[in-house]
Amino acid sequence: MNEQSQQAMKAMLHVMGEASRTPILRRPSDYDMKYEDVFFPAMDGTVIEGWFIPGSSDNIIIVNHFKGANRYGLPGHLEPWSIGGPGFEVNFLPLYKALHEAGYNILTYDLRGNGLSAPGPHPIIGSGLIEYRDVIGALRYVRSREETKNMDISIYTQCYGANSTFTAIHKHPEEFEGIKSMMALQPLSAKAFIDGGVTAAGIPAETWETEYEKLTSIRTSDIDMPTFAKSINFPTFLVQVRDDFLTKPYDMEDIFESIPVEEKKLFWIEDTNIRTEAYRYFSNDPSQVIEWFDKHMK
Repeated sequence: MNEQSQQAMKAMLHVMGEASRTPILRRPSDYDMKYEDVFFPAMDGTVIEGWFIPGSSDNIIIVNHFKGANRYGLPGHLEPWSIGGPGFEVNFLPLYKALHEAGYNILTYDLRGNGLSAPGPHPIIGSGLIEYRDVIGALRYVRSREETKNMDISIYTQCYGANSTFTAIHKHPEEFEGIKSMMALQPLSAKAFIDGGVTAAGIPAETWETEYEKLTSIRTSDIDMPTFAKSINFPTFLVQVRDDFLTKPYDMEDIFESIPVEEKKLFWIEDTNIRTEAYRYFSNDPSQVIEWFDKHMK
């Protein structure tokens, strides 16, 4: 590998294998929503922090985020996060506002090592293979909190968070009994990432696999979302940037085909190759989100 590829591998290993915190720059009160700062234990006891935004219905949406973001979004318009990043802000609050106005209660939380949540027992991250414990902690919190314990639950989950959710469903399907529906933005298998961003950076697949396992103790073959998707048994709406330069379309197509339910949907975001565009897409136009959850929860 040349020096440029070595630097790219170093940066990509950090993105995929190490937690990174970004500041929470906005809050629900900025959008005239009442909210409560909450915290709860993940399945392994790691302290997870988030917001509870009360709504007017008996339905709740549990939301998590993509790598490097937090419950607010990503300050990609500010240094140092704009350097090598998308160059724009991702702000989830307009989407929360739309869900709130539609009557939904919302629990949104920082995955371990992100935002204000604790880092867990080790500083590495697992592309969802460790963070699934946070997903289960959020479900248990909703089911134990007095105001929410009898509510119908749906899930809005993104990338690193989606991998975590798929892993949780695969490992502990009993925790997802009664879930009404899910929207999952850009879950990602290791093979597609290697075929996409790793190869484009001039990094040999064998070198990447060796260095990733040395950093995380996880084999890239373990990060296989189509296999995990076979455990999903509720309506699921998948979203992907079609020309995302970090991955390949076959991964999402395989995930979609692997979900063994009739009520499923796949939406491609077009006219961009920037993966991060997906995470602000529904803040700009939440209509599909509201339509999906209304269909399955009301």
